[in-house]
Amino acid sequence: MSKADKYKDKVVLADCLSKLKKIDDNIFDHCITDPPYNISGYDNKKEIGWYKSNNVWKGDKKFLKINENWDNFSDKEYFDFCYEWISEITRVVKLNGNIMIFGSYHNIYKIGFILELLGLKIVNSLIWYKRNAFPNITQRMFCESTEQIIWAVNNSKAKAKNWTFNYKVMKELTPNKKQMRNMWDIPMTSIKEKTYGKHPSQKPLEVLGRLILGCTNADELIIDPFCGSGTTAVSAKINGRHYYIIDRNKEYIELTKKRLKSTIIQLPHSL
Repeated sequence: MSKADKYKDKVVLADCLSKLKKIDDNIFDHCITDPPYNISGYDNKKEIGWYKSNNVWKGDKKFLKINENWDNFSDKEYFDFCYEWISEITRVVKLNGNIMIFGSYHNIYKIGFILELLGLKIVNSLIWYKRNAFPNITQRMFCESTEQIIWAVNNSKAKAKNWTFNYKVMKELTPNKKQMRNMWDIPMTSIKEKTYGKHPSQKPLEVLGRLILGCTNADELIIDPFCGSGTTAVSAKINGRHYYIIDRNKEYIELTKKRLKSTIIQLPHSL
């Protein structure tokens, strides 16, 4: 049995930093993760005045702002936290493995800066366009309708080579069988994918499916230190990959286990 075998297809209830520090070096082929964006925290955050007394949005339309303990940091705390977990990921992921990190304008520039500080090669930025994104109720800015994914290779700019990109598979997934662009028009997560419970930032299977099919190979091992509702693991299982996922929230771990139990391996375009 190889060192990696003991990590295959594991769902772990733990603090990610504590757990990552106990993992052997160079175990995982890739990392795909959706970390906290720090939407709930950050310095000098102000509560929207009119929202406090707006019963239409708070009551009738049941609009809830993201306000989670796991997503609440000061600016310095958030930067230090991201630097630490990304540094650990570079240690546990194999050389030239792919590291793919979700973000929004709240955090993506900090993530990119940290990747630059660590000297990693950035290959692409991907844009997920949410055509049915929730409207901006403040009417003071453009409607935020996108999220981003930074794709980096776990090696320096000078030495990075032979990273995984399944170009032909991605081509087959486009309607006209041409090059897949880096802007993906995919609706927000459907109700059907939330059958076993809800997570405030659950990503659609279609988005994770493209990342996994495009940037990993069959039977490879993917780590996600912020598993949330488990979409990385579910998509990995569907597409014949292995997963090792961590979350400190017991409710989300149970949700993930239910989703995985109901998931059938489908292997579309997996080779």
